Amino acid sequence: MSVLQEVAVKNPPCFFKLAPACALAISLFSSPVNAANVVLTNGDRLTGEVIKLSDNILTFKSPMIGVVELPWKQVQELQSDEGVTVKLKNGSAAKGKVTLSQQGELIIDQGDLGRSKPLQKADVAMFNPPVVDNSVKYSGRANLGGVFNRGNSEDEALNFDAEFIARTPENRYTLAAEVNEAESAGVTTTSNRYLLTQYDAFLSEKDYLFVNAKGEQDKLADLNLRTSLGAGYGYQFFETERAKLSTEYGLAYINEDYIVAPDESFPSLSLGLNYERKFWDKRLVFFNNNDLSISLEDTADALFKTKIGLRVPIVENVNVATQLNVDYDNMPPPGVKKTDSSLIFSVGYGF
Repeated sequence: MSVLQEVAVKNPPCFFKLAPACALAISLFSSPVNAANVVLTNGDRLTGEVIKLSDNILTFKSPMIGVVELPWKQVQELQSDEGVTVKLKNGSAAKGKVTLSQQGELIIDQGDLGRSKPLQKADVAMFNPPVVDNSVKYSGRANLGGVFNRGNSEDEALNFDAEFIARTPENRYTLAAEVNEAESAGVTTTSNRYLLTQYDAFLSEKDYLFVNAKGEQDKLADLNLRTSLGAGYGYQFFETERAKLSTEYGLAYINEDYIVAPDESFPSLSLGLNYERKFWDKRLVFFNNNDLSISLEDTADALFKTKIGLRVPIVENVNVATQLNVDYDNMPPPGVKKTDSSLIFSVGYGF
């Protein structure tokens, strides 16, 4: 059932697929003179006001049903008033009256400045983009999980991970940490720690250069300390309230200090992929972070780390989370398995 079909059940019959008389009544009494008009691919029509287009969702305000969100791919025709700012994917912007034809051509009428050449619907990135704010924006999270058993079983475990990000249009600072400790009947079964610091300098809205430093310990994998210093290029495909996706390519120098095995150090090629998506009106967050390092001295020597999981808000700023961590070392020390995985459940706070 479409948005308009759902509303039609609660409104007079003339609302759905507006009859001429009803359309005239709404035009005269409910809408401003320069109201916008939208026609969807299924034939539904709306008259009202364009609020914004962001993340391929058109936010539209109708005097009949209020504010609705319409998938941009389902908008077949559009005629707006004169106050819409159009931002294209190439970064350029113009303000005027927008007309989208059934053939997918979009024209911006800027009044005295003239009309734009026909653009493609796919060229549009946003309507009415937010005003650029150069102030620092902070976001972060901290998750904590644990087990403490006494009696017939003597087990204890602690899982902690946190991330803090400071962001301006030109810069991004990231600090992330993770600690996993577990003991059963007095025997250590898990003991690893991870720390990341990174600085991103944005050359454009999507392109950035980065430098980072990483530190890692895993006693059960014979790893006393692994450090990595790296730099490279990143591309931010999108970064919205609903979704984030970025990739990174760079070079790093890795030093491995083992407890028993001989120490190693080598230059490496580093690849990264980070994705986050919010579903169901932001009530469910899916995330996946990947980090691959390949030795430039021996390409068979590769390290891969991935985190995949879900966060579900339960009250404001508080969530429950579950995630799967997998670490893979193609050439581990003698007696150490190549793959190490853990499934973690925790409660967290985010802002």
